[in-house]
Amino acid sequence: MSASLPDVVVGLTAPRESPLRVTTRDLPAAADSLAASPPPAPGTATLPDEVPGLVLADGPGTTGAQGSTTGDLLDVLAPTTGERLLRVEDTGPDLARDIATAVAATSRTDWAWLSAQDRARFLFAVSDVLAGHVRALAVTAALTTGRPLAAGFTLDAPAAHAAAFSAAGWADKLESVGAAHRPGGGVVVLLTTWRTSTADALSAVVAALATGCGVVLRARPAAAATARQFVRLLEEAGLPSGLVRSAPGADAATDAVLWAHPDLVAVRADGSAEDLRSVGVALAGRGTPLLQRPDAPHVDVVLAGADLEAVSVALVEAAIGGAHERPGGSRVLAHRSVVDALVARVAPVVSRLHTGHPLDRATAVGPVPTPHLARAAREVLDATAGLPAGLPPGGWWAPPGIATVGRHSAWPPPGPVLGVRSVRCADDALTHLAGAGSVTVWGGELGTEVPAPPDARRDALDLLRACRG
Repeated sequence: MSASLPDVVVGLTAPRESPLRVTTRDLPAAADSLAASPPPAPGTATLPDEVPGLVLADGPGTTGAQGSTTGDLLDVLAPTTGERLLRVEDTGPDLARDIATAVAATSRTDWAWLSAQDRARFLFAVSDVLAGHVRALAVTAALTTGRPLAAGFTLDAPAAHAAAFSAAGWADKLESVGAAHRPGGGVVVLLTTWRTSTADALSAVVAALATGCGVVLRARPAAAATARQFVRLLEEAGLPSGLVRSAPGADAATDAVLWAHPDLVAVRADGSAEDLRSVGVALAGRGTPLLQRPDAPHVDVVLAGADLEAVSVALVEAAIGGAHERPGGSRVLAHRSVVDALVARVAPVVSRLHTGHPLDRATAVGPVPTPHLARAAREVLDATAGLPAGLPPGGWWAPPGIATVGRHSAWPPPGPVLGVRSVRCADDALTHLAGAGSVTVWGGELGTEVPAPPDARRDALDLLRACRG
């Protein structure tokens, strides 16, 4: 298992002459935040102020809804209804090249020459400003991916704050982690999808900036509104205008232009194994580092000595998090001596989880992020009648539940569905771990090293080292 990362920002304070306030604000308490949340409004045509109806590329001449576009307008559908929620510009190759070139120029002239201490001051201010964007980011995630608003406030916001603060702490300690300052600047491209959490995206942006690089947010349509909010957040934190820009879309030719850009330093990407393989092939020829988070499943291995109460709590939380927290799916390998007792504990609790509109403060499970995953989950459980009444029609809804999986049966898709398979012993469990992205072992040891769960701070360190000059 990977060792925990040191908290490098403990005791770090800003000099008196710092032009920026470097203290951190407390994020709003969950109860207060939820009390201020709007009630769900199914079928309404109006979006909250923080979610733009049209997301344009962050380039010259595209500052408003009437700005010029360089590609088709792509529809982003609402998981709650399946209807169009907003439209996103599919950034064309020429504009993407201009954006990347401008970001690189800004990094050289306005950012990379700053001292490490000055860059750290600016980046610590990002975590300050984040407190004012908590609601906007949570509402956007709820509307575009179905992530319940309660999770956005109580889980995502604190995780993003901690990840951004931790990444900022490396700005003046690059040599201690085998990274290096890039005095000539450069561009890091961050490829984001509905899978990319706020903490992952923000920690990657801050880590790239810590080395002296600028950032291009290559956001797929469902992540475009969040990327736009990141640009605004960073500008409010006082970073040079144009140091971080968005180039939303899914055009393959535009991707190719970015992967071949002469100022490209590194790429950080989320996505399916197939999508990430194509990015890796494109970058291999020039040797550009690719930091990736594939949609690999998380596996819980429950051995005979496990505390079933603790395991049950963790599995219920996994069902609640669904595809948002485990985009590769949730798999459980339970020793045959405890599998029946475990299922008896967990199944009733999971089946009673409240499924509802993601803006409803009582919702535990919202819609699934894609219609394909919703259909697949319903087929596995064969329980479409189990959905509560009153949900918006046409949405990508799937009831939470547990599916018992045979030794040669397919695992359920990512979502609020847990797949449980019985194993005879620890050695037997090892044969079922192929392709796992992360593994948690309960009640014993497997006798081998297993991949650790994703960690935004560890990913930020990897990106720092990848950006070395």
